[in-house]
Amino acid sequence: MLMNPALSVVICTYNRPRLLERALESLTRQTINPANLEVVVVDNNSTNDTAELIERFRPRLPHFQGLHENRQGLSFARNHGWRSSRGDFIAFLDDDACADPDWCERILTAFRTVSPAPASVGGMILPLYESPPPPWFDDDFEIRTWGDTAHFLGGEWGRFGFSGSNMAFPREILDRFGGFSTELGMVGGRLRLGEERELFYRIHPELPLFWYDPEIRVKHWAPVRNMRINYLLLRSFRAGQSRALIESCQKFSATYLKEVRDLAVIVKELLCSLWPSADGYRANLARKLCRVSHQLGVLVGPGKEAKDE
Repeated sequence: MLMNPALSVVICTYNRPRLLERALESLTRQTINPANLEVVVVDNNSTNDTAELIERFRPRLPHFQGLHENRQGLSFARNHGWRSSRGDFIAFLDDDACADPDWCERILTAFRTVSPAPASVGGMILPLYESPPPPWFDDDFEIRTWGDTAHFLGGEWGRFGFSGSNMAFPREILDRFGGFSTELGMVGGRLRLGEERELFYRIHPELPLFWYDPEIRVKHWAPVRNMRINYLLLRSFRAGQSRALIESCQKFSATYLKEVRDLAVIVKELLCSLWPSADGYRANLARKLCRVSHQLGVLVGPGKEAKDE
């Protein structure tokens, strides 16, 4: 009889079998002892050949679960996945991301050796471009990094933790804090954000121990769509909306008025940067426009989602 694995990797998927195949292939090449690894794939009502693809990987991994979640939404699927898993530690990998070969091993080592014991472990996310990006598009639009050295996250943004395609938790933490809010997160093809940020935001006041290691790496799919300014602005706006919900930013409260002042500062910076004085002008302009869009999202607050197209 197989022993329970130490680490479970949860992948949630919706209608992206070709990308999912690449993600699962990356998990078959892990350096971790296969006995210590469980892979849990949650199909969130896919309407294509996703289920058949999942079954093809069952014999290739000693600990494998293929699950189905009827309730539409990434948070529902993630919660189903980790609650059904058997590992002491649970990592999350997006269906459009590929893990480095030592990804699982480094996550497990961090949980077992870092002191004080981390409430979460995360790492760097690098882009895997569908096609070469346009000249103005900088990698940092897609890279998620917290530096070049391993450390516990700190500062104002530390409380928001890691990005969802490269994060892991002890099971006891997910049990204690209840997992992901189903009011947030992608729903089918609709762009909603913030479910992982909201979870970190709840954990942080009690256990601000989010361990970052830049060697814990994944490559995340960056389609052509991501390199269009309209998508960058929409993504920033949705992130701002989710932040307003997470931080309970009520209109005309002291927090809200501070956000208004911050927007005024950002707009001033934007206006001052309109003169194209450097080679990176378009990239810098795009960054500032994204900051404006994010701030507008905070001020508008939660609302209807847009199709992720």
